[in-house]
Amino acid sequence: MAQHRLAKTKPIPKFNTMEPQQQFQAHCATIEALQRTITTQHQQQQALMARFRVEVLPVEHQYIQAVYDKTIRLLSFADKKSLGKYNRDALFSWIEDEFDELLHHPFNENLDLDALRQRFSAVNPTPDIKPTQDEVDDFRQYVNEQYGSVGDLSDKELTEMMLDPEKLFNTIDRLFSESQDDDENDDEYEHDDASGSHTHNTQDREGNTQQTLDGLLKSNEINKLYKKLANILHPDREPEPAKKEEKHLLMVRLSKAKKDHDVWTILGMYHQYVDPTFHFSLADMPAINAQLQHRIDALTAELAEIKDPHSLPGMILEKFGGKTAKSIDNKFKKHNAQLQQMIWDQTQQCQELRSLAVLKRYLAPRRAELDFERQMMDYY
Repeated sequence: MAQHRLAKTKPIPKFNTMEPQQQFQAHCATIEALQRTITTQHQQQQALMARFRVEVLPVEHQYIQAVYDKTIRLLSFADKKSLGKYNRDALFSWIEDEFDELLHHPFNENLDLDALRQRFSAVNPTPDIKPTQDEVDDFRQYVNEQYGSVGDLSDKELTEMMLDPEKLFNTIDRLFSESQDDDENDDEYEHDDASGSHTHNTQDREGNTQQTLDGLLKSNEINKLYKKLANILHPDREPEPAKKEEKHLLMVRLSKAKKDHDVWTILGMYHQYVDPTFHFSLADMPAINAQLQHRIDALTAELAEIKDPHSLPGMILEKFGGKTAKSIDNKFKKHNAQLQQMIWDQTQQCQELRSLAVLKRYLAPRRAELDFERQMMDYY
C-alpha cells in the first residue's frame, strides 16, 4: 500500500504591506506607547528603590552581618587541636561556603572582608605545591581548546594561573574578551568583503536620509507645530488652577524639546493635543520612517536597560514590581519575612556553636559528603 506524505512547504516571508503614511502612524503610536511604558517603569523603579532603602536594606545588612558573625565563630574553632583532620576539612569547607556568600552578597559594603580573609588564610594556608610539567601542558591544552591560542602565555604564567584563582579568572576573562573581539572582527571583515557595494549603497541612503531629516528639523513646518502647541498649552490661557499647573509642566516639556531639537517629542505632543492624524509629505516619509524606527530601537534598548536584572535598580524592579499597590506590599512583606527567618537561623546557629561537640554535630553531614568524595576518587 502506497504511503502518502504531506508535501513540505517553505514558510512564506512576511513583507511590510503598509503604506508609508500608515507606517508613520504605526511608528508614532509605538513610540508613544514605549515612552509611556518607560515613564511608568522609571517612576515605579524610583519609588521601589526609595522604599527598598527604608524597609529592606537595613534588614539585608542585619542578615549579612549575622552571616559574618557566624563565620567568625566558625573560625574560632579552626586552630583547635582536638578537632581532627577530617572535621577540620569539613569546617574549612563550611567556612569557604560562607565566604562565597559574603563576597557575592550585593550589600556587603559594611563588612571588613579583607580582615576576615586574612584570618582564614592564617589558619588555612594554601600549600605551595608546584604543578608538574605534564600538568602545565594539560592545562595549556585545556585553555587552548576553550579560548583559542595561548601561545603568548609562558609556562610560568600558566603555573601562576593554576596556583592563584584570582589570576586565573582575570586571565580567562581577558582571553574570552579577546576571542569575542576576534570573532566580531572576522564577521565584519567577511561581511564587508562579500557585500562591499551593498554597504556603500546603504551608507549613501543613510546619508540622504539624514540630509532630509536635517532639513525637516530646520523647516517652517516644525516651527508651525511648535507654535500651535504653545498656543494651546500655554498656562496663561488656562482659567482653571488645576489645569494651569498641568499645562505649565507640558510647556516646560515642550520648551525643552524645542531647545534639544527633539522633533519626536514635539510631533508626539502634536498628535496628542492637536491633530492625531497629522503626517508629513509623502516625499519625506521614507526618511521620517527610518528615523522613527531608529527612535523605536533606542527606546526599546532604554526599556531593556531599566529592566536589566543585573543592575540593582533592575533587580529591585523585577523582585518587587507589580501592577497594584497590594501586590507590591505583599512582595515587600514576604521578602522581609524571609529575611527575618534567615537572620534568626544564622543567629541561632551562632549561639549554638559554643562547643566542639555541637560543632561536630553540624559538621557530620559535610564530613560524610567529603568522605564519599574521597572514596569516589580512590575508586576511580
